[in-house]
Amino acid sequence: MAQDAPMSSSDKVFEEPDIMPIYPGGTPEMHRFIANTLKYPEDARARNAQGLVVYTFVVEKDGTLSNFNIIHRADSLLNQEALRILQAMPPWRPARHKGEIVRSETYVPMYFRLNQNAVASGNPVQATRNYSKTNPEVIENNTIYTIVDKMPQYTYGESGLSAFIAHNIRYPREARQEGIEGRILCSFIVASDGSISNIEVVEGSNKSLNEEAIRVLGLMPKWIPGENNGEKVHVKCLLPIDFVIDEDPIPPLTSNK
Repeated sequence: MAQDAPMSSSDKVFEEPDIMPIYPGGTPEMHRFIANTLKYPEDARARNAQGLVVYTFVVEKDGTLSNFNIIHRADSLLNQEALRILQAMPPWRPARHKGEIVRSETYVPMYFRLNQNAVASGNPVQATRNYSKTNPEVIENNTIYTIVDKMPQYTYGESGLSAFIAHNIRYPREARQEGIEGRILCSFIVASDGSISNIEVVEGSNKSLNEEAIRVLGLMPKWIPGENNGEKVHVKCLLPIDFVIDEDPIPPLTSNK
């Protein structure tokens, strides 16, 4: 299907192409591939090593994956296993921009979690970050998935989610004055009742932007929960929030036009 569009002559890597790259068959098929390919490292299992691993990578014009870059680490063996799975993936459907097939960057989160009855005594290991709203009880008392048959959805769809974020975001004044822009990658848990908790910054370098991203996500209404084997479950999701300063500054009051 990708061949019905011309190949771009540019080698530029797009973060936001008109049409994003996609795993063949879509996200549910990708989750199935990950689940079938994953081999939990025995040494990591013995040490009860768990956690979230996130890699960014480039989907080339022919759909192959390259330029793997880890942006959220767990145990080193889990990091290696996540990379092995990504490198084993079949070619994706490449991105398109202005009608041409282009190189693009995307990411895939993988949450490694051992079976509930294998959890060691005491409190589970929790990621501690400077910018987060966490509820340890949610993690402690529930199985948290990232790969499910039906992923959680914002009640009013992706366009509704974008509109919600745009309406509620308040660009931090200091960051705006200093011309600071950027993408903040956040994670959060959508519970089986659709409620949102455990909002964390996975990747973000500016304090005020990180805090604003968490504040906005904390305002979200309930989502449509994810399902696995026909049952509503807790699912960890990732969402990037882009902070971009308006291109056209407000003209000075002395301007006459």
